[in-house]
Amino acid sequence: MNYQILLESYAAGECINKDEISLLELELDSQLESIKFSRTQGCTEKAPKHICEAAQVCEGSSWLTCFASILDKANPLSLGNKSRGAKVIDALLDNNYLMN
Repeated sequence: MNYQILLESYAAGECINKDEISLLELELDSQLESIKFSRTQGCTEKAPKHICEAAQVCEGSSWLTCFASILDKANPLSLGNKSRGAKVIDALLDNNYLMN
């Protein structure tokens, strides 16, 4: 199952189980690495409105941003750790996908 199907399921109201969270974690790490090397790979394109709404991010946000937000909600990190959403924003800024 790919991340888009999992996010579609989440947007439709389905819960994400532990195995799916693990898959999403691996995919997020992979996507963060891929944006460093290629603008044609990765999930930096805009996510559909319903995915952004389910992730509680601004309409027009990238799949990557949505995916990090959903992971942060489904499996919060312990206090003191940088959220996945913040890591994604940093990576997008560092790789010139966003303007400072």
